[in-house]
Amino acid sequence: MNSFLIKGDTQVLAVIGDPIGHSLSPVMHNAAFQTLGLDCIYIPCRVRPEQLNSAVTGIRALNFKGVNVTIPHKQAIVSQLDEIFGDSLLSGSVNTIINRKGKLYGTSTDGTGLIRSLREEGGFEVGGKNVLILGAGGSAAAIIYSLIASEVKSITLLNRTLKNAVTLSQKILQNTGFPVNTVEINRLNTLAWDSIDLAINATAVGLKDQDPLIPQQLLHPGLFIYDLVYRTGTTALVDQAVKAGCRVLSGLSLLLYQGAESFRFWFELDPPLKAMKDALIAFNQP
Repeated sequence: MNSFLIKGDTQVLAVIGDPIGHSLSPVMHNAAFQTLGLDCIYIPCRVRPEQLNSAVTGIRALNFKGVNVTIPHKQAIVSQLDEIFGDSLLSGSVNTIINRKGKLYGTSTDGTGLIRSLREEGGFEVGGKNVLILGAGGSAAAIIYSLIASEVKSITLLNRTLKNAVTLSQKILQNTGFPVNTVEINRLNTLAWDSIDLAINATAVGLKDQDPLIPQQLLHPGLFIYDLVYRTGTTALVDQAVKAGCRVLSGLSLLLYQGAESFRFWFELDPPLKAMKDALIAFNQP
C-alpha cells in the first residue's frame, strides 16, 4: 500500500497510552504493512486514564482491527474487554487487543517477545538460568510468567518498595507454584552477582539521563543485561554493560519481538521482521 493512500476501506490499528509521543510502534508496523502490501495504517493515540472507557468504546465503534496498549493502561484495560487469554490470564496485563466482529480479545505478547528476542537476537536461552529483575510493576508482571514457563532456575525481584515485590511474588507462587525471591533495591550490592546470568531492568530508570540502578563494578562478562527501556540512542546501563563485556539487549528488541507477536494475532501472518527492525533502527538514531 502506498503510505499516502488511505481509502474508505483501509483498516486502522493503533497504540494507546499516556504519554505516547515517544512510541516507535507506528514506525515498525507501518513498515510491515508497506512491505507486505497490506491496506492498513497504524496510528498513535494519546488516551488519558480518565478517558480509557471512552477509548475502548471508540475501538468498537470505529472498528479498529487491532490495538496495542502501553503505560499506564495495560492492567486497567482488562475489565473493559470481552475476553483475555494467554499470559494475561496470569499477569493481569494486556498489551494487545484483537477486534473480532466487535468483540475485543486481549492478551500480552511482552513475555513471548522477551523470550524470542533473547533467543533469536541475543543467542541466549533462559532455561536453567538465574534471573534478576529490577522492578515489580506491570512490566515485570508481564514478562515473569514466560520466564517461568521457559524453566528458569531462579528469579529474584528487586524493588524500591519491598511490599510491592512481595505482593507480586505471592501472586506468582499462588498461580504457578514457583518461588520468587524478593529484595529491596538498596541491597543489590549484597547479592551474589557472579551467579546471576540475566539481569532485566523493568523500571523506567534510563528513559531520561539517569544513572543506572546497577553500579558499574557489579557488571561482569558472564552477565547478560536486558534493559527494557528504549530511547533515542542507548541507555547508560547498556553503555556501561557493553564496556564491562556483557551481552546486551535494549527495549528496542522487546518492542520489535512483542510487536511481531501482536502482528501474528491480528493478521495470522508471519511479520516481515527485517523490515520492521530496519525501520526501528533508522528512526532511533541519535
